[in-house]
Amino acid sequence: MLETKRLLLRLLNEQDENDIVKWRNQKDIINSLFSYKGVTITEHRQWFDKYSRDDTRIEYVICKKEDGKKIGTIGLSSIDHKNQKAEYGILIGEAQEQKKGFALEASYTLLKYAFYDLNLHKIKLHVFTDNNIAINLYKRLGFKEEGTLHQEIYKNSGFKDVLVMGLLKEEWVGHD
Repeated sequence: MLETKRLLLRLLNEQDENDIVKWRNQKDIINSLFSYKGVTITEHRQWFDKYSRDDTRIEYVICKKEDGKKIGTIGLSSIDHKNQKAEYGILIGEAQEQKKGFALEASYTLLKYAFYDLNLHKIKLHVFTDNNIAINLYKRLGFKEEGTLHQEIYKNSGFKDVLVMGLLKEEWVGHD
């Protein structure tokens, strides 16, 4: 479990499935993800079964300390210990909890864990080039643009560009 001033980040478990499915089926969330549709409970359970055996992925549920309310997920995937890198992702699924600084707070804590506890050297991510809210968050955390994958994902009747961003441990804004 990871902890911030206002949040607890605890490992994802089977009891989180209803919240995950609810969040992943919201239109604005679907539009920000690379998947083309939401998920069913059955699909989530299949994903969770695979995830529970995957030692290259860590997923946390973001909970508010004050009331224990689950507000989203954050995690690392494609963890590569040999090359000391991973891919980062975050989702604030509760609309009323967005734009309150929770994503920044949770991300800072996860990155600190990734760089210092997991001893990773680089964290990368992929984001649609038109997702300015997410891109601004990533830049605040110190991520730098590494390139654009042009017309990478077919979504909403057209191809969308994807921005690749990366963050090196020594360039991180939280670097001590």
